[in-house]
Amino acid sequence: MVKTILSILISAALLAGAAVFENNFVSRQFGELETALSALEFKIRDEEANRADAEVVKTLWENKKKKLHAVIPHNDISYIDYWLGEAVSYVETKNYDDALSKIEVLITICEQIPKTYSISFENVF
Repeated sequence: MVKTILSILISAALLAGAAVFENNFVSRQFGELETALSALEFKIRDEEANRADAEVVKTLWENKKKKLHAVIPHNDISYIDYWLGEAVSYVETKNYDDALSKIEVLITICEQIPKTYSISFENVF
């Protein structure tokens, strides 16, 4: 009986630890991406952004998504790929208004996705 209770407590502690780690990991990855997107947003607002600036953010995202495939659905990753691809092409053609709208959506996504994986009442029940 004691072994069973101890096993249950250890399992619960491991699950809680994994949940906290996942939450921190996803938040950290999207926080770094959001910072890069914000820097690109300022350059776009000043109409100083070029394709190389946008490609830096895209490369950062490519590196992040390799790690994130293990914890977030492919649809979320594809959604970001789509918006980021459009933003890069708009920056390249110097269509700053449309690029800005895409970057703003990406920043919002970077704020929202970690919330869906956070430990909160809405996500547990």
